[in-house]
Amino acid sequence: MKLFLLQILGLTMALSAGTAFAQDRYSTSADGQEVTDSKTGLVWRRCVEGMNWKVKTCSGKAGFFNQADAAARAKNEAASSGQAWRLPTLKELSGIVSAREASPDEGRAAIDPAAFPATPLARFWTSSSVGTGYFMHVAFTEGSAGESPRSSPGAVRLVRAGK
Repeated sequence: MKLFLLQILGLTMALSAGTAFAQDRYSTSADGQEVTDSKTGLVWRRCVEGMNWKVKTCSGKAGFFNQADAAARAKNEAASSGQAWRLPTLKELSGIVSAREASPDEGRAAIDPAAFPATPLARFWTSSSVGTGYFMHVAFTEGSAGESPRSSPGAVRLVRAGK
C-alpha cells in the first residue's frame, strides 16, 4: 500500500492510497444526507454546501465562499438545524482524503465517491488559520493541503461531533 505524507506546520499525516473506505469506514444516515466515520466518530454532510441530496447522489451546484462566509454558513446551519455543524480542522478534513480515488482528468475527486458523491475538484476551507488573513484548505483535486488568503473562494463540507 502506498502512503502519501503531508507535512504542514509540523503536522505529519499519512494519506492512504490503497484502502477502500465506504463499506468499512463510513455508515450512512437513514435519510442518506450524512455519513459517520467509524475511525473518528465524526459526522459529515455528504453533499458540499450548495448541493442537495437527491435519491443516490448530490445534485446542484457547489457554493464557493470566502473563509469568513464559509464560517458564517456553518454557524447559520448549526443555528437553523439545531446540530453543531462547523468547518472541519485541517486534520479532520485531510483525514477523509482518499488519494487513490483522484483522477482529475476523469472528474473524480480525492475522496471516497460512495460516501461523498459528486464532490467537486476544488479547494475546501478548514477552520485552521495560519496567521493573519490566511487559512488552510484541502484540495480534493489530488488531496493536497495548502494555505490561502481568507478572501479566496473555496467549497465547504460541514462536520460535527458524533453521538
